[in-house]
Amino acid sequence: MKYKSLIFTFLFLCAGCGTTIQVIQDPFRDITVVKMDMDHEAKVDNPNKNVYAYGGQYAKEIKNGVISQIVLIIRLQGSETLASLGPEAYIKIDRKSTKLLLSDSNYSANQVTVRTQVPTGMGPGIGFGYGYGAVPMTSTRTSTLTSNILSGRLTFTKEMENDILSAKSLQYRLYSANDAIDLFVSDSQLEIIQKFIKNRGEVPK
Repeated sequence: MKYKSLIFTFLFLCAGCGTTIQVIQDPFRDITVVKMDMDHEAKVDNPNKNVYAYGGQYAKEIKNGVISQIVLIIRLQGSETLASLGPEAYIKIDRKSTKLLLSDSNYSANQVTVRTQVPTGMGPGIGFGYGYGAVPMTSTRTSTLTSNILSGRLTFTKEMENDILSAKSLQYRLYSANDAIDLFVSDSQLEIIQKFIKNRGEVPK
């Protein structure tokens, strides 16, 4: 019971969206952390490359009643020819586009070994009570798939947060060398982000 009281985590499952807002009391740092995991549809403007989002997270901290700026951690996985994310980024709130600085950019390769069974012909087999019959023969082929993991951090200003509260649409743009990558926020996701911005450390009911 002693250790269980160190950190309390409250989960709020948003109806119809599958997104969980977490309100965490951290007595070690004497702060309240509000965070949620959310991935947005990602597209790259290069027909020879592909990308998708995974593991994105919104977070803010509250200490002595003071709420920090919201940070969005972005994680992308895509073609092995994708370069790391550059520092230039944009947030588009309705029709208003504002430049952002992407910090803590990180880049790594992800390799997955894939083994597949390939048919090579027919071979002899035993037919139980019916003589011999042919059975398919296969061989195993091994290949390595390589993709790149791109990540970075965006920090919102309070003005941006206020604009998002009344926004009808939200979009982000990042750059991987000369390739633009857009992240699209759905209507349902925007509603949850607005609830996240309004949350001041209260446990959602």
